[in-house]
Amino acid sequence: MVQTLNLGRRIELHSMDAHCQGVSLALYRWEVEGRPRFLVHTYSSVQGARERVEFIQEALQITLGMQTTDAPAEAERMSPQRWLQFPCRSDHLRALKRSFLDLCKLETGAPLVAKPLTVFDKKADGEIEALSRGSGLYEIRTVGGVVSRRTTVIAQGFAKLCEMKIIEDDHQVVFPCKTSHDAMVGMLMFRAQNVRGTVKEEEMSATRGVLSAPSQQ
Repeated sequence: MVQTLNLGRRIELHSMDAHCQGVSLALYRWEVEGRPRFLVHTYSSVQGARERVEFIQEALQITLGMQTTDAPAEAERMSPQRWLQFPCRSDHLRALKRSFLDLCKLETGAPLVAKPLTVFDKKADGEIEALSRGSGLYEIRTVGGVVSRRTTVIAQGFAKLCEMKIIEDDHQVVFPCKTSHDAMVGMLMFRAQNVRGTVKEEEMSATRGVLSAPSQQ
């Protein structure tokens, strides 16, 4: 019987993965000297499970801007193992959890690329951009530079999804870590357009599934 490993605290779960024989994938958090580190893991040993974990790890690096780091000294060793962290060494938990679940919808081997900071918005009938002003500050506006009610709504979406602070007439948002996260902002541009739908989806997802015991995967 496979025993549960000491991997820290599980912060998110993707159960019944459609692209890998229904295995459960989990995201773990471990704090070292006040700096969080994260790990994608499955207890399953079915064919393709290892490749699936590696793909999600790579996806988090490319599309969310995470980077590899050393494993916590107390964590149990395993292979493969790729602990991740944000360059700012902060949590960004809500953005990370949302992105993890979205990335688990991708098929293993799908092309991975950081998303642009612009998106077409039907309600605005044009493109919306998140313009980086440095030090974690982003201005939400149309590509033509116009600030409108719609750009304010999207800024509020970022404030909720990325736990950012709204400033400057409700169309600018800033990360508490004061660090730019272009990949994260690009990843969640689509979600920020419909934050109510995203929150509803999160609430429904939280009621589904539990991490299956190793013997059941």
